[in-house]
Amino acid sequence: MATRQRRTPQAAKFAILDAAERRLHDEGPEGVRIQRIAADLGITDAAVHYHFGTREALMDALLRRIGRRLVDDIDATVEGWAPGQIDVAALGRLFQRAYADERAARLALWLSLAGWRPKGSGMLGSLVKRVHRARIETARKAGHAAPRLASTQYAIALLSAAHMHAAMAGDALLASVAEDPSGLNQRAFLKFAVELIARELADE
Repeated sequence: MATRQRRTPQAAKFAILDAAERRLHDEGPEGVRIQRIAADLGITDAAVHYHFGTREALMDALLRRIGRRLVDDIDATVEGWAPGQIDVAALGRLFQRAYADERAARLALWLSLAGWRPKGSGMLGSLVKRVHRARIETARKAGHAAPRLASTQYAIALLSAAHMHAAMAGDALLASVAEDPSGLNQRAFLKFAVELIARELADE
């Protein structure tokens, strides 16, 4: 058990989320338990409940933290793009990190099975706007009609969904489409998805 420390309420919440995220990374959602996090920080279970209420609320806050980090990373990435540039592979790597490496996909699935429903909408709205502006600019220079906003929205949703589902299903996703999936691998599948979506976004 860690040595107890006095923390401000804000610092305590951050420390709890940090500890929860370490547990998530090491053990998955099953490892994010109030008692374990309290022991990691040298605080009581009641202290964790005081800041987050329930385990589900803690999980929700953790998912939102990872989601906010994903959005910040996306914003920083697209800020460096030239006008008209759309680097779908770079976006794919960001989704891969959030959904697979940081376990956000498994956390979202756990929460969904527990009856959680997301509050608010449009987490990827700023990305859609940036990508759509780039498509409009490219179409304008080529003398083509402007692309439909819905096609941009569908493409970004598909990119997110492909990485999320691959992170949740693992090898079972590819095993569902082949009697012998040994010649298939997740990295190649995601590369295929990225290239497919890149072609759609470039198609004027």
